[in-house]
Amino acid sequence: MKLYFDPQSIPADLNTALSTLSETYPLFTDKTDDGLAIEFSATDRPEQIKVQVSKKKAQVSYHTIAQACRAVGTLLGLDAGYEGKWKEQAPFKTLGLMLDCSRNAVMTVAEVKKWLRRMALSGYNMLMLYTEDTYQLPDEPMFGYGRGAYTLQEIQEIDQYAARLGIEVIPCIQTLGHLEQILKWRHTYWSVRDTNSVLLAGAEPTYELIAKMLKFWSQAVRSRRIHIGMDETHDLGRGRYMDIYGYRRGFDIFNAHLTRVVELCQAEGLAPMIWSDMYFRMGSKTGDYYDMASQVPADVAAAIPAAAQLVYWDYYHTDEAFYREWIRRHRQMGFEPVMASGVWSWGRFVYSHVYTTETVQPCVRACLHEGLKEILFTMWKDDGGEIDFNSTWPGILYAADLSYNNGQLSERWRTQFAGVCQANLDANLTIARMDAAEHYGEEINTRLLLWDDPLLGLYRRSLLAHDNWKTFNPAAYYAVLVRDLTAQKPQDGGGAGNLDFAIQLAETLSLKAQVYDQLVRAYANGDKKALIDLCDRAIPALIAAVKRLWELHRKVWMAQNKAFGFEVQCIRYGGLLLRLEEVAIRVRQYLSGEIPRIEELDVPVVPLSEHFWRYHSVATASSIL
Repeated sequence: MKLYFDPQSIPADLNTALSTLSETYPLFTDKTDDGLAIEFSATDRPEQIKVQVSKKKAQVSYHTIAQACRAVGTLLGLDAGYEGKWKEQAPFKTLGLMLDCSRNAVMTVAEVKKWLRRMALSGYNMLMLYTEDTYQLPDEPMFGYGRGAYTLQEIQEIDQYAARLGIEVIPCIQTLGHLEQILKWRHTYWSVRDTNSVLLAGAEPTYELIAKMLKFWSQAVRSRRIHIGMDETHDLGRGRYMDIYGYRRGFDIFNAHLTRVVELCQAEGLAPMIWSDMYFRMGSKTGDYYDMASQVPADVAAAIPAAAQLVYWDYYHTDEAFYREWIRRHRQMGFEPVMASGVWSWGRFVYSHVYTTETVQPCVRACLHEGLKEILFTMWKDDGGEIDFNSTWPGILYAADLSYNNGQLSERWRTQFAGVCQANLDANLTIARMDAAEHYGEEINTRLLLWDDPLLGLYRRSLLAHDNWKTFNPAAYYAVLVRDLTAQKPQDGGGAGNLDFAIQLAETLSLKAQVYDQLVRAYANGDKKALIDLCDRAIPALIAAVKRLWELHRKVWMAQNKAFGFEVQCIRYGGLLLRLEEVAIRVRQYLSGEIPRIEELDVPVVPLSEHFWRYHSVATASSIL
């Protein structure tokens, strides 16, 4: 749908936003005969958006730039000739996304700008870029070294562009844990090191380094809010800290460190927030974040700096009651939390719609019932950042639609997707079937099936040994998915998930499963003919498929991210290719009598209790990689 707006009849900030969107969307200031003319009217009712479309005119009543742009996003996706009206609510003061730019994949500035445009059209008004070490600190050459770290000028460019769209950029960094990427430089950062990933609390060099971080972000963005992290510091005070200072209760180390960092924030005019999980973990006898028996001592809660806002992150629960209980527990500690849910992007090649819908909806509903005013949706890239990030847009728009429609999915979700992404929702939901997740908690993980060693078969063996999963046939499942994805291809405009990559991924997974199944069956049955066929036909075909997948994955990566970090993917693909060649060598040695058996295939099938989700857990049974 083409849209026309009169820049003379709207406020300057809305004109700036629409003019920015017109860089890539069919928004015009000259009247168009085959489009809609939009009339905007501001309202003093901050929580309501109204849109009415009749003939060639659309009337939009809005209160914020985010609301006006969201209405435009829906209008862009309407079919020609549509007439009707709708209303939406905007109960959240802050509706944000957090994009992980620390797990190898650092989005280019141009890609972030594209995301900002889409965010605006979806109704989001806040962006966090999660950067552990991927920003350049003056006089710290090893901070983010070789990792594609953002320069000050790049962040300022992103911030300025976001401001044109009415979006606040809030830094999201780490000031205690999750800093293994700098602490691996043991010589440079020994003075600030407690453990492999945690900074040394109480040490002055630590606070000098953090002061540099805060100064960078104070200069980089106009927002005065900053997320300083501090989550998952499980071994806080258990390394060099204990050697230097002796044992001290984790709660006390944490609060003392937080107090110092808050003071540093205030010196830069910044208002900090932190992930709240460590308080609940330290209050649990088992260290479980979601332990219902967890108790945060009153003296600990009282010692939390009042200036630090708590962010309650939860990507896993499927019942609204749990979210409501944990919101209340934050309030009992004296804090009004920010909610952080998740669009499921981590530990996978493409987005998972099943897990997103089952966790986001109860979370949003709980926040609405409890009257929270700030919510964000995190998008992580754990263990390498392999994901085609654009495949997540069904989930991003799903989360926004729930947030604007009282926790219920509206009929406009599909329209919004068409307008914002200029793509086919059905095609992208088909891509989201990649992980074969039938229900929450029983996951068949695509990336683990790909990286699973083709001879050891650690992941496949474990699946086959579990009653819940042993009937799963990956060769058949992914063959059907190839068919379904291929059928969608002509309908896709290319604006979200990459279908070519998805099709090749499914095809490669199907071939890899066929090779493994044929290898195990033929070896067990002594079927030499099948083993010869494996070496002569099946393995070469799979090698060719893996190489093609690498080529398409590279194309996806380079379109979205800086080049840094892709070396990890090259190492993984290269390792898989050589291991496939090794399979053929081992089989030929067995067939020729050079070796009496293939020892790797004689390892018993056992229901491994380990939780597989990282590359190194399936690429080898060794801890050395």
